[in-house]
Amino acid sequence: MHLRFVHWQARHIRLWHFRTLATKQNYQPFLRFAPRVREALSNGEPVVALESTIISHGMPYPQNVQTARQVEQVVAAHGSTPATIALVDGKIHIGLSDDELLRLGEGREPVVKTSRRDMAMVLSQGILGATTVSGTMLAAHMAGIRVFATGGIGGVHRGAESTMDISADLTELGRTPVAVVCAGAKSILDLPKTLEYLETLGVPVVAYGNSNDFPAFFTPKSGLKAPWSLNQPNQVAKLINYSMGLGLQNGLVVAVPIPSKHVKSSSKIEQAIELALRESRDRGIQGKEATPFLLKRVAEITGGTSLAANIELVKNNAKIASQIARSLADINSRCGIESQAKQSRPLLVVGCAAVDIVSKVQANGDGRLEMGTSYPGTTSTSVGGVGHNIACAAHLLGADTALLATLGNDVHGTSIKADMQSLGMDTQFLQYQSGAHTAMCKMIYESTGELLIAVADMQINSLLSTQNIDEAFDKLNPGVVGLDANVDTLAIASVLKAAKRFNTCVVFEPTSVPKSTKILAALALIKEERPDVGSLVHILTPNVLELKKLAQLALELGLVADKSESRTVKCSTTLNQDIAESMLTLHPLFPVIIVKLGKEGAAVVSSSAENTVDIRHIEPHKPRAIKNTNGAGDSMVGALLAQLYKHQSLLTANGHFALASRDIDTMVNRAQRAAIKSVESSLAVSRHLSPDLLYRD
Repeated sequence: MHLRFVHWQARHIRLWHFRTLATKQNYQPFLRFAPRVREALSNGEPVVALESTIISHGMPYPQNVQTARQVEQVVAAHGSTPATIALVDGKIHIGLSDDELLRLGEGREPVVKTSRRDMAMVLSQGILGATTVSGTMLAAHMAGIRVFATGGIGGVHRGAESTMDISADLTELGRTPVAVVCAGAKSILDLPKTLEYLETLGVPVVAYGNSNDFPAFFTPKSGLKAPWSLNQPNQVAKLINYSMGLGLQNGLVVAVPIPSKHVKSSSKIEQAIELALRESRDRGIQGKEATPFLLKRVAEITGGTSLAANIELVKNNAKIASQIARSLADINSRCGIESQAKQSRPLLVVGCAAVDIVSKVQANGDGRLEMGTSYPGTTSTSVGGVGHNIACAAHLLGADTALLATLGNDVHGTSIKADMQSLGMDTQFLQYQSGAHTAMCKMIYESTGELLIAVADMQINSLLSTQNIDEAFDKLNPGVVGLDANVDTLAIASVLKAAKRFNTCVVFEPTSVPKSTKILAALALIKEERPDVGSLVHILTPNVLELKKLAQLALELGLVADKSESRTVKCSTTLNQDIAESMLTLHPLFPVIIVKLGKEGAAVVSSSAENTVDIRHIEPHKPRAIKNTNGAGDSMVGALLAQLYKHQSLLTANGHFALASRDIDTMVNRAQRAAIKSVESSLAVSRHLSPDLLYRD
């Protein structure tokens, strides 16, 4: 009987895991994982979430930043990875750099206390936000972290029967499955009502230790009893595990008493709290401003004694939380549960962000255009650039995407960043160059939407350095890279080398006929160091003109042989022979080639079996109307990258995807949907792209 229950429990935990993973997928565009946190989650290692309001509002500088570092060190010393959480530049950062800790703590810029209520506003406006208990729980749940350490939770405020002042921490505990390890609730609150409210919400409250005394932050005994008590990390971990297995959506409170060496100062601190409470009432301070005022005032009254006690109890809670997280990871490992963050290495796009100036000509009555004269028409300005468009499409389609691009320190560079932030895109790798101006592209279209001519000023893209590229790879550890040919040959070579080191899949977008050849120049450079360059670019996405130019030049450079080794070739009868020959020529260099044929659909070449090359024609999708074709190809490549991001479980050790021909064809078919959606939009990349567009079948 017991064995059957263990199997039932493991099965239901797995079901819970997959439900959560499916839900979390929608959060990925908004999350930014620190590399150490991402690695820990990917490996199923224990991670402890930490709040950031304690840095921005809970303590003075520099003690706040020092304490944050010390708390992270305590978590690490007891076997878990710390993940301090904050909202930075339109992303929820799961794990902070030292510079980000300083931004929160130094007080040089406004920091918003962020709970669930504020999350969307802070992200959408690109404001710096410090997470409360409520905000941290929500973000931790999105990231797949089950244990969170803090000082104390909020609760029902005194006089709440008339003010209705009840902390959002309590409602979050009632609906978010994260265990909160804390020193109970602060004694400035109405503790009996707080415990009653938690009971109403169905939140288990567990006193940690040898009694069920409920602590009150600075005081180990509030005079109230918790309904349960546990005294070992593995016991709490088992409780969390069962809660997961049952699919319960509430959190739980693990209330840890303050370390005994600080108990002597408790009475002095309690007296100071009562005095501070009277002052706050007299001054009309309430709501989210009340707690920071009270903690600061109590520290002043006690001459710093309360601050020292606060720091020690937070560190003690971090230690217990780390031990619990470690035990939980051990249990999950024994049950064979995969990590929540598996398959979540981000997507990096390296390329151009530019300002697009688009003109549409109104032709004569017969539709003919004559050169050397002016025509009436319309002109609009928007953010574009191939790299930006690809990254934007992938982001909207659900991939955790970062763009590495070089901008001028000018009004156009500022507008590009603002536009990306308004979409919740990652802007941390935008590189600003003084003395250079942001890339611009002027495009003129016929009234039908077909491109007549374009002039591109892209000189700034040559300033992207190897150092910029290596730093992005080191910080992100991307699973997939989209590479736009607007950057120079040395930068392309640097990306290919870094991708090889990180076992990253590379998708190369040739961009235009003149620029497309840079990939061959980069491969020729690398060939001087290593002879085998046929595994560096995994997927090539040219149009027909780019394909033919690349095939011709690859032969001239000796990168491919005129007559390849004996291979069995299967080729669609509906495909132009010249296209098929060019694809076959380039296949030894590029294992998968997806040729964009515009209104004719796409052509694909890949190896379907050992020594068998399969060339297929993918039928086109038809748009309802054509508004512009500017971003159709970029949207298609972005959609391809978003799907590769989602399927990283199929990524092999050398950056290749273990995909059958039919799987590649399915991806291309789905990617065409994104292209059509953008063709039907007045924008280069339709804002109506969403993951549902790709996976509705």
